Amino acid sequence: MASLTIASIRPAVVAADALGSKPRAAAARALRARSPTATWSSSRRRRAMNTTTRAAVDVSVAYAVAQQDLFFAACVAGETLYQQGNMPSDFKGRPTFQSIALPCGLLVGAFLAIQTDNAVVSPGGLVLGAGACLLAGKGFLDRFDAMEDDGMDWPGPRVYPGTGILFALFALLANVEALPRILSGY
Repeated sequence: MASLTIASIRPAVVAADALGSKPRAAAARALRARSPTATWSSSRRRRAMNTTTRAAVDVSVAYAVAQQDLFFAACVAGETLYQQGNMPSDFKGRPTFQSIALPCGLLVGAFLAIQTDNAVVSPGGLVLGAGACLLAGKGFLDRFDAMEDDGMDWPGPRVYPGTGILFALFALLANVEALPRILSGY
């Protein structure tokens, strides 16, 4: 016996309609008999069709912000590693791993908190991420102010902390703007 699929039923229905018969009810019964919900009562089927799953946190927003927080932490650590090898140890405004440990750790913690998909912990992760972005931005701003611009070196050593300030601002805005969208369902 050939298996019944929607693709195989349609040509048979068209051909049967041309002959004047109505095999649709038999085909529908055959398909329903093969369905996993065939043994369910009609009220259970109605409840199953009317049930909607609602996530505690809007998944697309939460995951996007969490990924941005993690990527920003990687950028901060990568820039520090690059500058450690590029600048002399006595250079004013040279980043240290001690100065980025707290912001990077908070950003990774925010990533983990947002990923929990909990109605309380995920918004807390966004607040934690916003605080970490402010802390990282302050560190970049301090480095930017500590460096002396000589005018002959373009773009100069200030380009990395200046870009870091912009990245910190963008990540801060992502965390802050996601908070009302996530809390709007509660």
